[in-house]
Amino acid sequence: MHLLHTTSKKLEEFVNPPEYAILSHRWREEEVLFSDIHREHAKGMKGYAKIEGCCEQARRDGYHYVWIDTCCIDKNSSAALAEAINSMFAWYEDAQVCYVYLDDVADNGDPETESAFAKSEWFTRGWTLQELIAPTSLFFFDSRWREIGSKNSLAGLLSSITRVHADVLTRVKAGSDKLMATRASFSVATRMSWAAGRKTTRPEDRAYSLMGIFKVHMPVIYGEGEKKAFFRLQLEIMRTSHDQSIFAWSNPVAGGQKSGIGPFALYPNYFAKSGDVEDVPSDQWVRYSQIFIGPNIPRLDFAATNDGLDINLPLRPLVHESDEFIALLSCRRRVSDGDYHFVGIRLRRSVANAERYERIDEHTLEEIVDTQGFKVKQIHISHPLLSGTSQGSFLSTSTSLFIQNVGVEEHGFSVINTETAPSCDLQMHDSNFVLQMRRPYLLRTLTQDCKCSNHLPRSVDSSWLASFTYHNLTTKEQFVVTVGVSWVPDGGPWLRITSEKPASDQVSQVKIDWTSYWLKAGKKVTASVKNGGHASAGKKRSIMFDRYSVNITVYGDL
Repeated sequence: MHLLHTTSKKLEEFVNPPEYAILSHRWREEEVLFSDIHREHAKGMKGYAKIEGCCEQARRDGYHYVWIDTCCIDKNSSAALAEAINSMFAWYEDAQVCYVYLDDVADNGDPETESAFAKSEWFTRGWTLQELIAPTSLFFFDSRWREIGSKNSLAGLLSSITRVHADVLTRVKAGSDKLMATRASFSVATRMSWAAGRKTTRPEDRAYSLMGIFKVHMPVIYGEGEKKAFFRLQLEIMRTSHDQSIFAWSNPVAGGQKSGIGPFALYPNYFAKSGDVEDVPSDQWVRYSQIFIGPNIPRLDFAATNDGLDINLPLRPLVHESDEFIALLSCRRRVSDGDYHFVGIRLRRSVANAERYERIDEHTLEEIVDTQGFKVKQIHISHPLLSGTSQGSFLSTSTSLFIQNVGVEEHGFSVINTETAPSCDLQMHDSNFVLQMRRPYLLRTLTQDCKCSNHLPRSVDSSWLASFTYHNLTTKEQFVVTVGVSWVPDGGPWLRITSEKPASDQVSQVKIDWTSYWLKAGKKVTASVKNGGHASAGKKRSIMFDRYSVNITVYGDL
Protein backbone atom coordinates (compact mmCIF):
# COMPACT_ATOMS: atom_id res chain seq x y z
CA MET A 1 0.00 0.00 0.00
CA HIS A 2 1.06 3.61 -0.53
CA LEU A 3 1.26 5.99 2.43
CA LEU A 4 1.77 9.75 2.38
CA HIS A 5 4.52 11.18 4.58
CA THR A 6 2.97 13.87 6.76
CA THR A 7 5.92 16.27 6.44
CA SER A 8 7.35 15.76 2.94
CA LYS A 9 3.94 15.04 1.34
CA LYS A 10 5.64 12.27 -0.66
CA LEU A 11 4.14 8.84 -1.32
CA GLU A 12 6.02 5.78 -0.12
CA GLU A 13 5.13 2.15 -0.86
CA PHE A 14 5.10 -0.49 1.90
CA VAL A 15 4.55 -4.24 2.12
CA ASN A 16 4.55 -4.11 5.93
CA PRO A 17 3.35 -0.58 6.64
CA PRO A 18 4.34 1.40 9.75
CA GLU A 19 1.78 2.96 12.05
CA TYR A 20 -0.46 5.35 10.16
CA ALA A 21 -3.57 7.52 10.44
CA ILE A 22 -6.33 7.22 7.85
CA LEU A 23 -8.82 9.75 6.48
CA SER A 24 -12.54 9.33 5.82
CA HIS A 25 -14.26 12.12 3.91
CA ARG A 26 -16.53 13.07 1.02
CA TRP A 27 -15.06 13.50 -2.46
CA ARG A 28 -15.43 17.04 -3.78
CA GLU A 29 -14.20 19.12 -6.71
CA GLU A 30 -10.49 19.16 -7.58
CA GLU A 31 -9.38 16.31 -5.38
CA VAL A 32 -5.63 15.70 -5.45
CA LEU A 33 -5.13 12.35 -7.15
CA PHE A 34 -2.26 9.86 -7.22
CA SER A 35 -0.96 11.46 -10.41
CA ASP A 36 -1.15 14.99 -8.92
CA ILE A 37 0.36 14.69 -5.45
CA HIS A 38 4.02 14.99 -6.52
CA ARG A 39 3.42 17.85 -8.95
CA GLU A 40 3.64 21.52 -8.15
CA HIS A 41 0.09 22.29 -9.28
CA ALA A 42 -1.30 20.05 -6.53
CA LYS A 43 -0.91 22.83 -3.95
CA GLY A 44 -3.29 25.01 -5.95
CA MET A 45 -6.06 22.41 -6.10
CA LYS A 46 -9.09 22.73 -3.81
CA GLY A 47 -8.53 19.30 -2.28
CA TYR A 48 -5.00 20.08 -1.10
CA ALA A 49 -6.19 21.94 2.01
CA LYS A 50 -7.89 18.76 3.20
CA ILE A 51 -4.63 16.81 2.79
CA GLU A 52 -2.72 19.46 4.73
CA GLY A 53 -5.29 19.41 7.51
CA CYS A 54 -5.11 15.63 7.78
CA CYS A 55 -1.30 15.60 7.83
CA GLU A 56 -1.18 18.35 10.46
CA GLN A 57 -3.59 16.46 12.73
CA ALA A 58 -1.59 13.22 12.26
CA ARG A 59 1.70 14.96 13.13
CA ARG A 60 0.04 16.43 16.21
CA ASP A 61 -0.94 12.88 17.23
CA GLY A 62 2.58 11.57 16.61
CA TYR A 63 2.12 9.78 13.25
CA HIS A 64 4.52 10.14 10.33
CA TYR A 65 2.23 8.64 7.70
CA VAL A 66 -1.37 8.96 6.56
CA TRP A 67 -3.51 7.10 4.05
CA ILE A 68 -5.93 9.16 1.97
CA ASP A 69 -7.91 7.42 -0.76
CA THR A 70 -7.75 10.31 -3.22
CA CYS A 71 -3.95 10.35 -3.56
CA CYS A 72 -2.85 6.95 -2.25
CA ILE A 73 -4.64 4.79 -4.86
CA ASP A 74 -3.47 4.73 -8.48
CA LYS A 75 -6.90 4.60 -10.11
CA ASN A 76 -5.30 4.41 -13.57
CA SER A 77 -4.18 0.89 -12.65
CA SER A 78 -7.07 -1.60 -12.61
CA ALA A 79 -4.97 -3.99 -10.51
CA ALA A 80 -4.18 -1.33 -7.92
CA LEU A 81 -7.81 -0.23 -7.79
CA ALA A 82 -9.08 -3.81 -7.36
CA GLU A 83 -6.52 -4.45 -4.60
CA ALA A 84 -7.52 -1.27 -2.80
CA ILE A 85 -11.25 -2.02 -2.94
CA ASN A 86 -10.75 -5.56 -1.65
CA SER A 87 -8.34 -4.37 1.06
CA MET A 88 -10.15 -1.18 2.08
CA PHE A 89 -11.84 -2.55 5.18
CA ALA A 90 -8.58 -4.07 6.44
CA TRP A 91 -6.70 -0.83 5.85
CA TYR A 92 -9.22 1.13 7.93
CA GLU A 93 -9.27 -1.61 10.55
CA ASP A 94 -5.46 -1.68 10.84
CA ALA A 95 -5.03 2.09 11.08
CA GLN A 96 -4.07 3.46 14.49
CA VAL A 97 -6.66 6.20 14.18
CA CYS A 98 -9.25 7.37 11.64
CA TYR A 99 -10.08 11.03 11.09
CA VAL A 100 -13.55 11.75 9.71
CA TYR A 101 -13.50 15.15 8.04
CA LEU A 102 -16.99 16.67 7.64
CA ASP A 103 -16.66 19.63 5.30
CA ASP A 104 -20.41 20.33 5.50
CA VAL A 105 -20.35 20.82 9.29
CA ALA A 106 -19.22 24.30 10.30
CA ASP A 107 -19.85 24.02 14.04
CA ASN A 108 -18.20 21.56 16.41
CA GLY A 109 -20.74 22.24 19.16
CA ASP A 110 -22.70 19.53 20.93
CA PRO A 111 -24.02 17.21 18.21
CA GLU A 112 -27.62 16.08 18.43
CA THR A 113 -30.26 14.42 16.26
CA GLU A 114 -31.20 17.64 14.42
CA SER A 115 -27.69 19.10 14.26
CA ALA A 116 -25.62 19.74 11.15
CA PHE A 117 -23.45 16.84 12.28
CA ALA A 118 -26.35 14.39 12.19
CA LYS A 119 -27.44 15.69 8.78
CA SER A 120 -23.99 15.50 7.19
CA GLU A 121 -23.81 13.88 3.76
CA TRP A 122 -21.08 11.63 5.13
CA PHE A 123 -23.77 9.46 6.76
CA THR A 124 -25.58 8.89 3.45
CA ARG A 125 -22.68 7.50 1.42
CA GLY A 126 -21.96 3.85 0.73
CA TRP A 127 -18.23 3.67 1.43
CA THR A 128 -18.44 5.53 4.74
CA LEU A 129 -20.35 2.65 6.38
CA GLN A 130 -17.26 0.45 6.53
CA GLU A 131 -15.14 3.48 7.32
CA LEU A 132 -17.30 4.01 10.41
CA ILE A 133 -17.29 0.36 11.53
CA ALA A 134 -13.75 -0.80 10.76
CA PRO A 135 -11.48 1.53 12.79
CA THR A 136 -11.01 0.90 16.51
CA SER A 137 -10.23 4.56 17.15
CA LEU A 138 -12.17 7.19 15.19
CA PHE A 139 -12.63 10.95 15.67
CA PHE A 140 -14.93 13.41 13.88
CA PHE A 141 -13.79 16.89 12.80
CA ASP A 142 -15.71 19.86 11.42
CA SER A 143 -14.80 21.89 8.33
CA ARG A 144 -12.11 23.80 10.27
CA TRP A 145 -10.53 20.63 11.69
CA ARG A 146 -11.96 21.19 15.16
CA GLU A 147 -12.74 17.95 16.98
CA ILE A 148 -16.44 17.10 17.41
CA GLY A 149 -16.11 13.84 19.30
CA SER A 150 -15.05 10.21 19.07
CA LYS A 151 -16.91 7.13 17.86
CA ASN A 152 -17.12 5.88 21.45
CA SER A 153 -18.37 9.14 22.95
CA LEU A 154 -21.00 9.57 20.21
CA ALA A 155 -21.98 5.90 19.91
CA GLY A 156 -25.61 6.43 20.91
CA LEU A 157 -26.18 9.25 18.43
CA LEU A 158 -24.27 7.44 15.69
CA SER A 159 -26.42 4.36 16.21
CA SER A 160 -29.63 6.39 15.84
CA ILE A 161 -28.32 8.02 12.66
CA THR A 162 -26.92 4.91 10.97
CA ARG A 163 -28.98 2.05 12.56
CA VAL A 164 -25.66 0.33 13.36
CA HIS A 165 -25.84 -1.15 16.87
CA ALA A 166 -23.76 0.68 19.47
CA ASP A 167 -22.00 -2.60 20.40
CA VAL A 168 -20.50 -2.71 16.92
CA LEU A 169 -19.25 0.86 17.24
CA THR A 170 -17.81 0.54 20.75
CA ARG A 171 -16.47 -3.05 20.47
CA VAL A 172 -18.19 -4.00 23.74
CA LYS A 173 -18.17 -7.69 22.78
CA ALA A 174 -15.15 -7.59 20.54
CA GLY A 175 -12.58 -9.50 22.59
CA SER A 176 -9.56 -10.42 20.49
CA ASP A 177 -11.48 -10.26 17.22
CA LYS A 178 -12.10 -6.68 16.20
CA LEU A 179 -15.24 -7.67 14.31
CA MET A 180 -16.58 -10.22 16.78
CA ALA A 181 -19.56 -8.07 17.72
CA THR A 182 -20.54 -7.73 14.06
CA ARG A 183 -20.11 -11.35 13.03
CA ALA A 184 -21.46 -13.09 16.11
CA SER A 185 -24.34 -10.85 17.08
CA PHE A 186 -25.83 -9.55 13.85
CA SER A 187 -27.37 -11.41 10.94
CA VAL A 188 -26.74 -10.93 7.24
CA ALA A 189 -30.10 -9.16 6.96
CA THR A 190 -29.27 -6.76 9.79
CA ARG A 191 -25.91 -5.84 8.29
CA MET A 192 -27.53 -5.36 4.89
CA SER A 193 -30.08 -3.03 6.50
CA TRP A 194 -27.26 -0.70 7.58
CA ALA A 195 -26.49 -0.13 3.88
CA ALA A 196 -30.10 0.51 2.82
CA GLY A 197 -30.62 4.04 1.52
CA ARG A 198 -26.93 4.81 1.11
CA LYS A 199 -25.64 6.15 -2.19
CA THR A 200 -22.49 5.77 -4.26
CA THR A 201 -21.30 7.61 -7.34
CA ARG A 202 -20.73 4.37 -9.26
CA PRO A 203 -23.65 1.94 -8.97
CA GLU A 204 -21.47 -1.15 -8.52
CA ASP A 205 -19.89 0.39 -5.43
CA ARG A 206 -23.07 -0.20 -3.45
CA ALA A 207 -22.06 -3.87 -3.49
CA TYR A 208 -18.27 -3.46 -3.48
CA SER A 209 -18.40 -1.21 -0.40
CA LEU A 210 -20.00 -4.07 1.59
CA MET A 211 -17.34 -6.71 0.98
CA GLY A 212 -15.47 -5.88 4.18
CA ILE A 213 -18.66 -5.84 6.26
CA PHE A 214 -19.17 -9.51 5.32
CA LYS A 215 -15.47 -10.41 5.10
CA VAL A 216 -15.66 -11.59 1.49
CA HIS A 217 -13.63 -10.80 -1.61
CA MET A 218 -14.59 -10.77 -5.28
CA PRO A 219 -13.38 -9.33 -8.59
CA VAL A 220 -14.14 -5.68 -9.29
CA ILE A 221 -15.94 -5.31 -12.62
CA TYR A 222 -17.05 -1.75 -13.26
CA GLY A 223 -19.71 -1.70 -15.94
CA GLU A 224 -21.50 -4.85 -14.76
CA GLY A 225 -24.21 -2.79 -13.06
CA GLU A 226 -25.48 -2.64 -9.49
CA LYS A 227 -27.80 -5.64 -9.69
CA LYS A 228 -25.17 -8.04 -11.00
CA ALA A 229 -22.56 -6.80 -8.51
CA PHE A 230 -24.99 -7.18 -5.62
CA PHE A 231 -25.98 -10.65 -6.83
CA ARG A 232 -22.31 -11.71 -6.85
CA LEU A 233 -21.90 -10.30 -3.35
CA GLN A 234 -24.76 -12.47 -2.09
CA LEU A 235 -23.22 -15.54 -3.72
CA GLU A 236 -19.91 -14.87 -1.96
CA ILE A 237 -21.67 -14.47 1.39
CA MET A 238 -23.48 -17.78 0.87
CA ARG A 239 -20.20 -19.63 0.32
CA THR A 240 -19.19 -19.19 3.95
CA SER A 241 -22.52 -18.74 5.76
CA HIS A 242 -25.64 -20.78 6.61
CA ASP A 243 -27.49 -17.61 7.60
CA GLN A 244 -30.89 -17.78 5.86
CA SER A 245 -31.70 -14.18 6.75
CA ILE A 246 -30.03 -13.38 3.43
CA PHE A 247 -33.44 -14.35 1.95
CA ALA A 248 -35.40 -12.26 4.51
CA TRP A 249 -35.84 -9.19 2.35
CA SER A 250 -38.84 -7.28 1.03
CA ASN A 251 -39.15 -5.01 -1.98
CA PRO A 252 -40.29 -1.62 -0.64
CA VAL A 253 -41.87 -0.60 -3.95
CA ALA A 254 -43.38 -3.89 -5.10
CA GLY A 255 -46.95 -3.45 -3.82
CA GLY A 256 -49.12 -6.55 -3.62
CA GLN A 257 -48.25 -8.05 -6.99
CA LYS A 258 -48.36 -11.81 -7.54
CA SER A 259 -45.71 -11.79 -10.26
CA GLY A 260 -42.92 -14.26 -9.54
CA ILE A 261 -39.38 -13.29 -8.65
CA GLY A 262 -36.17 -15.11 -7.78
CA PRO A 263 -34.82 -15.75 -4.27
CA PHE A 264 -32.16 -13.03 -4.25
CA ALA A 265 -32.58 -9.34 -3.46
CA LEU A 266 -31.84 -6.95 -6.31
CA TYR A 267 -30.59 -4.06 -4.15
CA PRO A 268 -29.42 -3.42 -0.57
CA ASN A 269 -32.53 -1.26 -0.07
CA TYR A 270 -34.62 -4.45 -0.06
CA PHE A 271 -33.26 -5.08 3.46
CA ALA A 272 -34.39 -1.70 4.81
CA LYS A 273 -37.07 -3.30 7.00
CA SER A 274 -34.97 -6.32 8.03
CA GLY A 275 -32.79 -4.65 10.63
CA ASP A 276 -34.40 -6.63 13.45
CA VAL A 277 -34.18 -10.05 11.75
CA GLU A 278 -31.90 -12.42 13.67
CA ASP A 279 -30.29 -15.62 12.51
CA VAL A 280 -31.31 -18.70 14.52
CA PRO A 281 -28.12 -20.56 15.56
CA SER A 282 -27.80 -23.94 13.84
CA ASP A 283 -28.04 -26.04 17.01
CA GLN A 284 -31.20 -24.22 18.13
CA TRP A 285 -32.77 -24.56 14.68
CA VAL A 286 -32.12 -28.33 14.57
CA ARG A 287 -33.47 -28.82 18.09
CA TYR A 288 -36.58 -26.74 17.41
CA SER A 289 -37.25 -28.55 14.13
CA GLN A 290 -37.15 -31.94 15.82
CA ILE A 291 -39.66 -30.87 18.47
CA PHE A 292 -42.16 -28.75 16.52
CA ILE A 293 -41.82 -29.56 12.81
CA GLY A 294 -41.09 -33.27 12.59
CA PRO A 295 -38.41 -35.94 12.41
CA ASN A 296 -37.03 -34.69 9.09
CA ILE A 297 -34.43 -32.15 10.13
CA PRO A 298 -33.91 -29.38 7.56
CA ARG A 299 -30.47 -29.44 5.98
CA LEU A 300 -28.52 -26.33 6.79
CA ASP A 301 -26.64 -26.07 3.50
CA PHE A 302 -28.02 -24.36 0.43
CA ALA A 303 -26.49 -23.49 -2.92
CA ALA A 304 -27.05 -21.20 -5.86
CA THR A 305 -27.53 -22.78 -9.28
CA ASN A 306 -27.49 -21.37 -12.79
CA ASP A 307 -31.16 -20.37 -12.49
CA GLY A 308 -31.94 -20.04 -8.79
CA LEU A 309 -31.43 -21.72 -5.42
CA ASP A 310 -31.46 -25.30 -4.10
CA ILE A 311 -32.51 -25.29 -0.45
CA ASN A 312 -34.16 -27.45 2.21
CA LEU A 313 -37.09 -25.60 3.83
CA PRO A 314 -40.25 -26.34 5.84
CA LEU A 315 -43.31 -25.52 3.70
CA ARG A 316 -46.96 -25.04 4.63
CA PRO A 317 -49.67 -24.57 1.98
CA LEU A 318 -51.94 -21.57 2.18
CA VAL A 319 -55.50 -22.65 2.86
CA HIS A 320 -57.05 -20.89 -0.11
CA GLU A 321 -54.30 -21.50 -2.67
CA SER A 322 -53.02 -25.05 -3.09
CA ASP A 323 -50.06 -23.93 -5.24
CA GLU A 324 -49.00 -21.18 -2.83
CA PHE A 325 -46.95 -21.86 0.28
CA ILE A 326 -45.26 -20.21 3.22
CA ALA A 327 -41.59 -21.20 3.52
CA LEU A 328 -40.14 -21.05 7.03
CA LEU A 329 -36.63 -19.55 7.25
CA SER A 330 -34.23 -20.24 10.10
CA CYS A 331 -34.43 -16.63 11.30
CA ARG A 332 -36.68 -14.68 13.62
CA ARG A 333 -37.80 -11.29 14.87
CA ARG A 334 -37.85 -10.27 18.52
CA VAL A 335 -41.33 -8.95 19.40
CA SER A 336 -40.67 -8.58 23.15
CA ASP A 337 -38.21 -9.71 25.78
CA GLY A 338 -37.76 -13.44 25.30
CA ASP A 339 -40.53 -13.66 22.68
CA TYR A 340 -39.78 -14.23 19.00
CA HIS A 341 -41.70 -14.76 15.77
CA PHE A 342 -40.17 -16.83 13.00
CA VAL A 343 -39.79 -15.25 9.57
CA GLY A 344 -41.02 -16.73 6.31
CA ILE A 345 -41.51 -15.91 2.65
CA ARG A 346 -44.29 -16.77 0.23
CA LEU A 347 -43.62 -19.17 -2.63
CA ARG A 348 -45.67 -20.38 -5.58
CA ARG A 349 -45.17 -23.64 -7.41
CA SER A 350 -44.01 -22.67 -10.89
CA VAL A 351 -44.08 -26.14 -12.50
CA ALA A 352 -46.98 -28.54 -11.91
CA ASN A 353 -46.16 -31.65 -9.85
CA ALA A 354 -42.57 -30.53 -9.29
CA GLU A 355 -40.67 -29.06 -6.36
CA ARG A 356 -39.89 -25.93 -8.32
CA TYR A 357 -41.05 -22.60 -6.90
CA GLU A 358 -40.76 -18.85 -7.30
CA ARG A 359 -41.16 -16.14 -4.72
CA ILE A 360 -44.33 -14.04 -4.68
CA ASP A 361 -45.66 -11.17 -2.55
CA GLU A 362 -42.13 -9.80 -2.40
CA HIS A 363 -43.29 -6.64 -0.63
CA THR A 364 -43.65 -8.40 2.71
CA LEU A 365 -42.19 -10.98 5.07
CA GLU A 366 -44.37 -13.45 6.96
CA GLU A 367 -44.25 -13.47 10.76
CA ILE A 368 -44.97 -17.01 11.94
CA VAL A 369 -46.10 -17.86 15.46
CA ASP A 370 -47.62 -21.32 14.91
CA THR A 371 -45.29 -23.75 13.13
CA GLN A 372 -47.83 -26.58 12.89
CA GLY A 373 -48.49 -27.95 9.41
CA PHE A 374 -44.99 -27.38 8.03
CA LYS A 375 -43.25 -30.21 6.19
CA VAL A 376 -39.59 -30.17 5.26
CA LYS A 377 -38.90 -30.39 1.53
CA GLN A 378 -35.89 -30.13 -0.74
CA ILE A 379 -36.95 -27.48 -3.25
CA HIS A 380 -35.64 -25.25 -5.99
CA ILE A 381 -36.51 -21.55 -5.96
CA SER A 382 -36.03 -20.38 -9.51
CA HIS A 383 -35.98 -17.17 -11.39
CA PRO A 384 -39.47 -16.94 -12.95
CA LEU A 385 -40.11 -19.00 -16.07
CA LEU A 386 -41.59 -17.35 -19.10
CA SER A 387 -45.08 -18.73 -19.43
CA GLY A 388 -45.73 -20.49 -22.71
CA THR A 389 -48.97 -20.27 -24.62
CA SER A 390 -50.68 -22.25 -27.36
CA GLN A 391 -52.89 -19.36 -28.38
CA GLY A 392 -50.43 -17.70 -30.68
CA SER A 393 -47.38 -15.45 -30.72
CA PHE A 394 -47.24 -12.30 -28.60
CA LEU A 395 -46.16 -8.82 -29.51
CA SER A 396 -45.40 -6.27 -26.76
CA THR A 397 -46.02 -2.56 -26.61
CA SER A 398 -43.96 -1.02 -23.82
CA THR A 399 -43.59 2.36 -22.19
CA SER A 400 -40.82 3.15 -19.74
CA LEU A 401 -40.90 6.07 -17.31
CA PHE A 402 -37.83 7.26 -15.42
CA ILE A 403 -39.15 9.04 -12.33
CA GLN A 404 -36.65 11.41 -10.74
CA ASN A 405 -37.15 13.05 -7.34
CA VAL A 406 -35.62 16.50 -6.96
CA GLY A 407 -35.53 18.26 -3.59
CA VAL A 408 -37.93 15.72 -2.13
CA GLU A 409 -35.73 14.36 0.67
CA GLU A 410 -34.25 17.80 1.35
CA HIS A 411 -37.74 19.11 2.18
CA GLY A 412 -38.55 16.22 4.48
CA PHE A 413 -40.62 14.04 2.15
CA SER A 414 -40.15 10.32 1.53
CA VAL A 415 -42.12 7.68 -0.36
CA ILE A 416 -44.17 5.65 2.14
CA ASN A 417 -46.38 3.70 -0.26
CA THR A 418 -46.49 2.64 -3.89
CA GLU A 419 -49.21 0.99 -5.91
CA THR A 420 -48.69 -0.38 -9.41
CA ALA A 421 -50.78 -1.95 -12.13
CA PRO A 422 -50.30 -5.72 -12.59
CA SER A 423 -48.64 -5.23 -15.96
CA CYS A 424 -45.93 -2.92 -14.55
CA ASP A 425 -42.40 -3.55 -13.39
CA LEU A 426 -41.11 -1.05 -10.82
CA GLN A 427 -37.43 -0.79 -9.94
CA MET A 428 -35.71 1.60 -7.55
CA HIS A 429 -32.37 3.28 -8.26
CA ASP A 430 -31.24 5.24 -5.19
CA SER A 431 -34.20 7.58 -4.54
CA ASN A 432 -35.49 7.38 -8.12
CA PHE A 433 -37.75 4.87 -9.89
CA VAL A 434 -37.93 3.16 -13.25
CA LEU A 435 -41.47 2.15 -14.22
CA GLN A 436 -42.05 -0.11 -17.21
CA MET A 437 -45.47 -1.12 -18.57
CA ARG A 438 -45.83 -4.08 -20.92
CA ARG A 439 -48.99 -4.66 -22.95
CA PRO A 440 -49.01 -8.15 -24.50
CA TYR A 441 -51.71 -9.00 -27.01
CA LEU A 442 -52.28 -11.78 -29.53
CA LEU A 443 -51.20 -11.29 -33.12
CA ARG A 444 -54.01 -13.43 -34.48
CA THR A 445 -56.62 -11.16 -32.89
CA LEU A 446 -55.34 -8.13 -34.76
CA THR A 447 -55.91 -6.92 -38.27
CA GLN A 448 -53.07 -6.03 -40.59
CA ASP A 449 -53.29 -2.31 -39.90
CA CYS A 450 -53.84 -2.54 -36.13
CA LYS A 451 -50.29 -1.70 -35.07
CA CYS A 452 -51.39 1.86 -34.35
CA SER A 453 -52.11 2.68 -30.71
CA ASN A 454 -55.81 3.44 -31.30
CA HIS A 455 -56.41 -0.23 -32.23
CA LEU A 456 -54.85 -1.62 -29.04
CA PRO A 457 -57.32 -3.60 -26.92
CA ARG A 458 -58.18 -1.81 -23.68
CA SER A 459 -57.90 -3.45 -20.29
CA VAL A 460 -58.46 -2.42 -16.67
CA ASP A 461 -54.87 -1.23 -16.24
CA SER A 462 -54.30 0.09 -19.75
CA SER A 463 -54.09 3.69 -18.52
CA TRP A 464 -53.17 3.80 -14.84
CA LEU A 465 -49.57 2.75 -14.13
CA ALA A 466 -48.67 3.68 -10.57
CA SER A 467 -49.28 5.94 -7.59
CA PHE A 468 -46.57 7.17 -5.21
CA THR A 469 -47.48 8.54 -1.78
CA TYR A 470 -45.02 11.09 -0.35
CA HIS A 471 -45.14 11.88 3.38
CA ASN A 472 -43.44 14.45 5.60
CA LEU A 473 -42.84 13.14 9.12
CA THR A 474 -42.46 16.66 10.54
CA THR A 475 -45.47 18.42 9.03
CA LYS A 476 -47.54 15.21 8.66
CA GLU A 477 -48.46 16.39 5.16
CA GLN A 478 -48.57 14.07 2.21
CA PHE A 479 -49.31 14.15 -1.48
CA VAL A 480 -49.83 11.50 -4.14
CA VAL A 481 -48.34 11.48 -7.62
CA THR A 482 -50.31 9.29 -10.02
CA VAL A 483 -48.85 8.45 -13.44
CA GLY A 484 -50.19 6.55 -16.40
CA VAL A 485 -50.33 6.23 -20.18
CA SER A 486 -53.16 7.11 -22.52
CA TRP A 487 -53.28 4.54 -25.33
CA VAL A 488 -55.12 6.83 -27.73
CA PRO A 489 -54.03 8.59 -30.92
CA ASP A 490 -51.35 11.14 -30.04
CA GLY A 491 -51.54 10.00 -26.42
CA GLY A 492 -48.71 9.37 -24.03
CA PRO A 493 -47.82 9.55 -20.35
CA TRP A 494 -50.01 11.61 -18.04
CA LEU A 495 -49.68 12.53 -14.39
CA ARG A 496 -51.61 14.09 -11.51
CA ILE A 497 -50.76 15.41 -8.04
CA THR A 498 -53.44 15.22 -5.34
CA SER A 499 -53.66 15.15 -1.55
CA GLU A 500 -54.89 11.57 -1.83
CA LYS A 501 -55.09 9.00 -4.61
CA PRO A 502 -57.97 9.84 -6.99
CA ALA A 503 -60.68 7.24 -7.43
CA SER A 504 -60.34 5.01 -10.49
CA ASP A 505 -63.32 6.61 -12.19
CA GLN A 506 -61.75 10.04 -11.72
CA VAL A 507 -58.37 9.23 -13.24
CA SER A 508 -57.91 11.36 -16.32
CA GLN A 509 -57.40 9.65 -19.65
CA VAL A 510 -56.13 12.90 -21.16
CA LYS A 511 -52.44 13.55 -21.55
CA ILE A 512 -51.15 16.13 -19.03
CA ASP A 513 -47.55 17.24 -19.40
CA TRP A 514 -47.24 19.37 -16.26
CA THR A 515 -49.06 19.77 -12.95
CA SER A 516 -48.44 21.35 -9.55
CA TYR A 517 -49.76 21.24 -6.00
CA TRP A 518 -49.35 23.74 -3.16
CA LEU A 519 -47.95 22.47 0.13
CA LYS A 520 -47.79 24.01 3.58
CA ALA A 521 -45.27 26.66 4.71
CA GLY A 522 -44.82 28.15 1.26
CA LYS A 523 -43.73 24.95 -0.43
CA LYS A 524 -44.92 23.59 -3.74
CA VAL A 525 -44.53 20.28 -5.55
CA THR A 526 -44.48 20.14 -9.33
CA ALA A 527 -44.29 17.25 -11.76
CA SER A 528 -43.57 17.28 -15.47
CA VAL A 529 -43.18 14.62 -18.12
CA LYS A 530 -41.20 14.77 -21.34
CA ASN A 531 -40.14 12.43 -24.09
CA GLY A 532 -36.84 10.95 -23.04
CA GLY A 533 -36.22 8.16 -25.53
CA HIS A 534 -35.30 7.39 -29.10
CA ALA A 535 -38.78 6.64 -30.45
CA SER A 536 -40.13 9.40 -32.67
CA ALA A 537 -43.80 10.30 -32.79
CA GLY A 538 -44.05 9.06 -36.35
CA LYS A 539 -43.05 5.50 -35.45
CA LYS A 540 -45.63 2.81 -34.91
CA ARG A 541 -46.20 2.73 -31.17
CA SER A 542 -46.84 -1.03 -30.98
CA ILE A 543 -43.36 -1.96 -32.11
CA MET A 544 -41.44 0.75 -30.31
CA PHE A 545 -40.22 1.03 -26.75
CA ASP A 546 -41.19 4.56 -25.72
CA ARG A 547 -39.09 6.17 -23.01
CA TYR A 548 -40.12 9.20 -20.99
CA SER A 549 -38.78 11.03 -17.94
CA VAL A 550 -40.91 12.35 -15.11
CA ASN A 551 -39.44 14.97 -12.76
CA ILE A 552 -41.06 15.39 -9.34
CA THR A 553 -39.72 18.52 -7.64
CA VAL A 554 -40.44 20.05 -4.24
CA TYR A 555 -39.69 23.75 -3.88
CA GLY A 556 -39.44 25.68 -0.62
CA ASP A 557 -39.79 29.29 0.49
CA LEU A 558 -41.53 30.45 -2.66
